Amino acid sequence: MVPRGDFLERRVTLSLPEVRKPCSMLLLSDLHWANNQPERYRVLSECIQDEPADWLLFGGDLYSFLENASSAWHWLATLPAKCGKIAVLGNRESIVDWLDHDFWRNSYQQYGFRCLINECWDTGSEGPVFFGLDDFRFGKPDWQPCRALGNSGRLVITLSHNPDTIAEENENFVGHLCLSGHTHGGQVRLPILGAPYTSSIYGNQFVSGWHLRNDQTLSHISAGI
Repeated sequence: MVPRGDFLERRVTLSLPEVRKPCSMLLLSDLHWANNQPERYRVLSECIQDEPADWLLFGGDLYSFLENASSAWHWLATLPAKCGKIAVLGNRESIVDWLDHDFWRNSYQQYGFRCLINECWDTGSEGPVFFGLDDFRFGKPDWQPCRALGNSGRLVITLSHNPDTIAEENENFVGHLCLSGHTHGGQVRLPILGAPYTSSIYGNQFVSGWHLRNDQTLSHISAGI
């Protein structure tokens, strides 16, 4: 763990199945952009630019209010990644039901991101396949494109805003590594009792951190940013 201002950077090296070429990934989630925190975003940007990852992954909940989306996208566009940048929708985006999927795909593309909504991105024979899922709360998650890769011999990395949707899949193939956010680590943690509220239907089971499914799929739940 590396302290960066009021952020805590967590680094981990993983040994995953089907890896053909090692790569680095940086996960950001639950940015909840507000226009009144320029210094905080400056520090975060400097941290990311100090050591660009191969892949920059954004796990959804871009803004606090839709009117802040443009500012948030402009900031995201300044962040470097050696190979590519990927995003999925969070509940903040998917609750805006008058904006369709094409709006989000096109908007993210304009700022250098590929927005995956129930779809895969094959990055090439040496790279991973990324699968991005629609939001669990207000969207319509569809795992079928991911399930089809269960015996492909490729490394599949799943990005889903809400960890609940991963738990709901029981024993179905959900990828080799699943990354999500949404819970904010419970935001408030009490001694012994833990988080009184997590925004998860599973309570404190998926607050944050690393989890291993029965099928040996590894998942990580970000506490945010």
